[in-house]
Amino acid sequence: MTARDPDPAHTTDESLTPRSLRRDFGTRTAIAHEGVAVLHAALDAAPQVVLARWRAFFGRWAGRALDKVPRHLAKLARRYGTDSSPAGSEEVLFALQTYYALIVQLVAGRLLGSHGDDLLPESPFSWCSTAPSAAVRRLADRLRDALACRPVAASTPAAEGDCDWFKPLYEDLFPRALRHQLGEYYTPDWLANHVLDQVGYGGEPSARLLDPACGSGTFLVLALRRRRGERREERGEGLGVPSSSLSSLLSPLSPVSGFDLNPLAVMTARANYLIALADLLPRTGRVEVPVYLCDSILGSGAAETCGAEFDYVVGNPPWVAWDNLPDEDRQATKPLWERYGLFSLSGRDARHGGGKKDLSMLMLYAAADRYLKPGGRLGMVITQTLFQTKGAGDGFRRFRLGPDGPPLGVLRVDDLTALRPFDNAANWTSTIVLQKGIETAYPVPYDLWDEGREDRGKERRTSRCSHWARPVDPARPNSPWLIVPDGDAREHAVKSGGAEYVAHLGANSGGANGVYWVEILAVAESGLLIRNVAARGKHRIKTFEHALEPDLLYPLLHWGDVRRWAAVPRGHLLLAQDPAARTGISEHLMRERYPHTWAYLERFHELLVARAAYRRYQQRGPFYSMYNVGPYTMAPVKVVWRRMDRRINAAVVEAYDDPLLGRRPVIPQETCVLVACDSADEAHYLCAVLNSAVVNELVQASSVRGGKGFGTPGMLEFVPLRRFQADERLHRELAQLSRQAHAASEEARVAIQQRIDGLAGGVLR
Repeated sequence: MTARDPDPAHTTDESLTPRSLRRDFGTRTAIAHEGVAVLHAALDAAPQVVLARWRAFFGRWAGRALDKVPRHLAKLARRYGTDSSPAGSEEVLFALQTYYALIVQLVAGRLLGSHGDDLLPESPFSWCSTAPSAAVRRLADRLRDALACRPVAASTPAAEGDCDWFKPLYEDLFPRALRHQLGEYYTPDWLANHVLDQVGYGGEPSARLLDPACGSGTFLVLALRRRRGERREERGEGLGVPSSSLSSLLSPLSPVSGFDLNPLAVMTARANYLIALADLLPRTGRVEVPVYLCDSILGSGAAETCGAEFDYVVGNPPWVAWDNLPDEDRQATKPLWERYGLFSLSGRDARHGGGKKDLSMLMLYAAADRYLKPGGRLGMVITQTLFQTKGAGDGFRRFRLGPDGPPLGVLRVDDLTALRPFDNAANWTSTIVLQKGIETAYPVPYDLWDEGREDRGKERRTSRCSHWARPVDPARPNSPWLIVPDGDAREHAVKSGGAEYVAHLGANSGGANGVYWVEILAVAESGLLIRNVAARGKHRIKTFEHALEPDLLYPLLHWGDVRRWAAVPRGHLLLAQDPAARTGISEHLMRERYPHTWAYLERFHELLVARAAYRRYQQRGPFYSMYNVGPYTMAPVKVVWRRMDRRINAAVVEAYDDPLLGRRPVIPQETCVLVACDSADEAHYLCAVLNSAVVNELVQASSVRGGKGFGTPGMLEFVPLRRFQADERLHRELAQLSRQAHAASEEARVAIQQRIDGLAGGVLR
């Protein structure tokens, strides 16, 4: 364990800088640990309303309740040596945020004088200054004295450099895992500059700009620099904004404004905003910083104060899944989701993963509707999956504000997935530029940025229009996008209609794999002795050995059992489902015909009825009901492939001769996709085509490789694949090549694959 610095007493005359803040007050310093401990202890004497108010704020700005992050909070408590109980973990987070807020306030006072006072009087972190204990007062004095040891360089506040003075300290105090769990990703300066470039914002005096989710103010500070003419100075085109124009920047109608729901972010953004203008500030007096604590999605008084219309709306909205929003926010925002057409799914589609909506799409639409003037441009950082995910992204890709509202014309998209701009976090990052009031003209310029994380701050990418994007189905403008290189033949590959096949997900336990996935141990007097595979699934499940009737046991095909041209089951599944009725086998029949299986399932009764999927969809069915099970599941011949892969890797699976069960159909798990076939010849024909280069390129161009939407059943809607005809020579030849590939060595499969790739295009309609 690294020893903590004893105290931020300095042996250097280095000026006060973002880096020195981290060294002097970061997590390795004694003052940080002692400060959190003092504030944590002071909370015990604070009125209950203090913590209650903070909890209410936290649930809204973090997009999830505190009970969603207990593991991270417990680690945080251990890190700072405080109470690790659940309640104590919550309070240590509050104490740490208060410690950070104190430093922001004190630094602002040090750099800005009286202009740094009361950055956010209504902040939930002001509790320690309204009625502070003696220990809290001593802490504040100690922090103030430590800051006084660092001289303030005259040129530092206004110099071009770090946009966010407090980012290094914040990232050091709060562990990355916790920040990411809460959806906190600092936008790199180069990425924010890229968005400003793409929307065309140059700091023109007449242009107004808003960041509706401003965080700590990166976009705002960069916009201020452009407003001040720093880039024009470099080109010799001017000397920047004169001091006489300061009043226009510090007013409710400022040309550069920001909103955020997080009071900690608003405090930081206000401080950064003022620091960027420090050399222009008057010696005395109070100034109004146009950064407001408000909900930019639902709207508030701040929006009215600032004026309704901006020429530019930019930012990095919060990426929070609908399921992780507090209940009150789901209810409050639901009318807006419906108004903008972002809820466009049937109940069945939502059940099967299409309902994974993200708050970022709602903020984009709400901001364009509420704040963007006609003809204005919006540029935001959003998840790339919105362009290629079937279901969840359908409403987003309407690009219209409601059924009769103005259109949002997509001008360009930049795909930064390979670059991983957020601390190497594995999210699919992209930027989009829209113009309000024009229709989207397809194909849309789509820049795919190169890898090269060692040069992450540089714009290493292909030419501006290196790729193009359009709906994969021209008849359905909101269908997933097809993304192809400039001039690629695949741009014209998709014709009307999809495949003449229907795909389905594999059997789904609803999060209780540890109940239904079993290992057969031996033959028992009353059936087969099994042990449940308890390490599987979302819940902690005890391991039991139990005798079951063999009738409901089947070979199970896991995701890892499937490879291209090969799929061999390695486990067993208890299938307590009636495939024809699409619900669990009736409890009466289960007790009567399968008493041992009934007794086994009864052991897990409490866990099974607690499954979210059961509570939502099957409350009237048996408590052990499963999902995605129909007659197709029991087909003796199937083609299977893996979802969430990087290419389609399909294999033919026929009924399996199990040494203990006899000949049984193989059941794939829910992370696999299957197509039931009438014959082995048909299955091998289909497998050959799905593994072909032309189909893989088409699927990769219209869905996110490696994402949850890759390889889903819906992909066949965009593959114009003809049904197998035994009398067609090409179909028979492809089926024969698949049989050869299944039996061949890896080396021999190379030549077979090349032959398939040359033939498969002939069966696409």
